[in-house]
Formats: sequence, C-alpha cells, structure tokens
Amino acid sequence: MRRKDPVKRAIWIGSFVVFLVLLGALTLQLKISRVRSDIAGLNTQWTTIESKVKQVDDHRRSTRDIESKLSALNQFMTNRILWANALDAFQNTTVDKVQMTHLRTEQTFTVNEAPKGKPDAPASSVKPSTVTEHVVVIIDGRDYSPRPADQLPQFKQSLTKAAYFADTLHKTNKIQLTSLTAPQLDMGRSYVGFGLQLFFEDKERRLYE
Repeated sequence: MRRKDPVKRAIWIGSFVVFLVLLGALTLQLKISRVRSDIAGLNTQWTTIESKVKQVDDHRRSTRDIESKLSALNQFMTNRILWANALDAFQNTTVDKVQMTHLRTEQTFTVNEAPKGKPDAPASSVKPSTVTEHVVVIIDGRDYSPRPADQLPQFKQSLTKAAYFADTLHKTNKIQLTSLTAPQLDMGRSYVGFGLQLFFEDKERRLYE
C-alpha cells in the first residue's frame, strides 16, 4: 500500500518534472551564453575587417591621388606651350623702323577644384579638377618712324596676321598697348618707346584623368 500511495507517486512525478524544467532552463541558458559569445566574437571580427577595409580604402585613395598628380605633371610636360614656335613667329613679324628691345612672358595656372562627390559615388560620376593656364607675352620696343609711332599699328597688324598668333592669341583681347613714350634720341635718331601685351587663349586641362 505504501508503494501504491498516490501522494508519493505525485511527489516523485512532480520532482521529475521540476528536474526536467530546470535541466531545460539550464541547457537554454548555456545555449544563450554560447550564442552571445559567438556574437561577441563575430563583432570583434567585423570590427577588425572594417578597420582593414578602411585602411585599404585610404591607401587606394592615396594611390589614386598620386596617380592623378603624376598624370597632371605628365600633361604639363607634354602639353606645355612650346616657346620655340612663338619665337619663330616673332622673327617673321618684323616691320621696318620697329625694333623689339625686350620680350618676356608671364605664365600662371589657376586650379579649379571640382565639387567633392559622395564617398560611395563611382569614380566615373565624379567631375575632374582642372587647371587653367594663362599666358601673356610682354614686348618692349622702339618705333624709329619719322612721324612718332607711325609704324606701330602696322607692327600690331603683322602680329595678329601671323598664322601662329592667329591660332593662339585670345579671340577678342589679342594685343594691348600698355605704354607709349615721348620722342627720344638714340645715336642721333629719334624714336618712340612702346609696350605691348599679347594675351594667349586660356587653356584648360584636366588634372585627374
């Protein structure tokens, strides 16, 4: 009768059920702890990968900048104005009674920075930076005409009609008279000193090819 006592059976069954519940809870807790540990490990790996990817992007960006600068330097070397052609043109524009005494050039560059695009934008969609080249030739000369500065307009016309200057000078603002002196004497000859500026057409070149 003791063995068949239903109360004792219920206690045993209840204890077993409680044991199973506790075992299940402990197993679940162990699984949760393991999953959390795995997640922490994956986060650490992701952080490491993300850092390496950032370093690769920085190196790639630096490499692209260096290559762009090298490309720009190469363009300046290959596309620069060839002064031999200009000097050859000058010697073919001589006019009687007009003498060039000084010739110098001013060559400047203006960097036109392109607007920065989004970091994830493809390279093809980013507008390249450009450089504008400005060239001015300054001429000092003397006009020995019997009438002061009589040959100066003909000299200016000779410059503008030369094939080289017709192609390279600015279309609207080609030549400017910057100075004109009073008549002076040189070894018994009277002359008028003058200054001219020749404005070349601006050239725009891409910095980033």
